[in-house]
Amino acid sequence: MSRRCSRLLSAGLTLVEMLVGVAIVGVLLAVATPSLTNMMERRRVVATAGEVASFFAQARSESAIQEGYRVHLHMEPVPASVGAFSCLRLSTAANTDVCGCDRPASQLCAVGQGRLLREYVLPHASSVRFAVDETVARWGWSDYLVAFTRGAYPTDVSDIRIVVKGVKSNALLHVEFNNAGRVRTCSPDGSIGGFPACS
Repeated sequence: MSRRCSRLLSAGLTLVEMLVGVAIVGVLLAVATPSLTNMMERRRVVATAGEVASFFAQARSESAIQEGYRVHLHMEPVPASVGAFSCLRLSTAANTDVCGCDRPASQLCAVGQGRLLREYVLPHASSVRFAVDETVARWGWSDYLVAFTRGAYPTDVSDIRIVVKGVKSNALLHVEFNNAGRVRTCSPDGSIGGFPACS
């Protein structure tokens, strides 16, 4: 009986065996964490590009129901004095509209008939950022603004490209808008699968 008990007691793990096991798990986590972080950031880039593309679709559909009003999609660069974030704002106005991304929250839509419909503000701390590629855009009567009017396409605006980038993984997507009103999301460098290559 005592021999059986001693066998059962010696069947456990020693402290050295436990420490070796913990060390192995630690090494595996250290190897897997960067890959997991990059994968999660790529997912956030895809989600952000989808959100940006949805703004163009909503602007077009809102303009169909806003009779006598224009729907404005604001993409102004955000000055450091306003904050550290990427921004899109969708607003509607008959004439004056000061609902741009370059304004602090206290002055947003403060003058004129502008009314904010939707905004997407992404803090830079989130590790995903987006901004207009200023090298290709051709703007109409106001820079960083696309105006949608009922029954008409904004033909004076073309080649709008919003670059969505993951800061750590360098994952990259472009959301492009042309003067025919078409929106397309593409991958310029193939860093994210499932999207066509940008031309």
